[in-house]
Amino acid sequence: MKASNHIMNNLKRYGSWALVTGANSGIGLEFVRQLASHGMNLVLVARRGDVLAALAQELTREFTVEAKTISRDLLEEDAVEKLFQALSGIEIGLVVMSAGMEATGHFTKLSVGRHIQLARLNIDVPMRMARLFGEAMVTRRRGALIFVSSLFGYQGVPIAANYAASKAYILSLGEALNVELKPYGVDVLVLAPGLTDTPMPAQMPINMKKMPVTTSTPKAVVRVALRSLGKKATVIPGFINKFYAWENRLIPRSWPVKLFGFLINNAFDKTRRDEFLHTKHFFGK
Repeated sequence: MKASNHIMNNLKRYGSWALVTGANSGIGLEFVRQLASHGMNLVLVARRGDVLAALAQELTREFTVEAKTISRDLLEEDAVEKLFQALSGIEIGLVVMSAGMEATGHFTKLSVGRHIQLARLNIDVPMRMARLFGEAMVTRRRGALIFVSSLFGYQGVPIAANYAASKAYILSLGEALNVELKPYGVDVLVLAPGLTDTPMPAQMPINMKKMPVTTSTPKAVVRVALRSLGKKATVIPGFINKFYAWENRLIPRSWPVKLFGFLINNAFDKTRRDEFLHTKHFFGK
């Protein structure tokens, strides 16, 4: 109860409204539920308007908060700018950027179009959101930004090369903005979860049971993030995940890259290897 009260009091410093992208599933959905439980009004952003509408009604009924929905594909041209303009009448005190996509497979097997979409959604969109909403927060001298990176952002990851690189960008951007915006009353946190029980890893052509990692629940991941907001620049839920992230400081960077490549290659769905991998050339196979 004390932890819950602390989070609630901490969130009040930013205002009464939070915006969450990717609000209809996974970590984004859990952010929505926990923020609502702490009394914050929500702006829910995702592509499926019907799902968002049902979620908004549920939040209003269960937590007696206001919930507005914006059905939007953030990959569309000027989507972020239009979103910002649509919310000009609401003071958004907290922005959670959890919308994202993965692209698993040999880099040259995945289409150029998919690589471009990933870079736009995972890099360009959160950068634009931080720039626009961050400026408004700096002007008001209060607010918070939460970037959702990944454990993969701490090193290159073969077979998920572009995804890991996009999360490395988010990690670096968030760490810098934590220092840059702090003097203006704006808190910035980078959440870097490991394997989490969400639809995204379930869709990947990898048998996660063969990976030597533990699976976290979205509830636990978001709880750690909200407890860390305003206190840390980055947070990695789970002891084992922390070890994987920080081992790079103790050993040559090439070692964990090779390790992750070996582990993912070993866990890859054998029935989909020809579709996603150049198996004759990867790790000598």
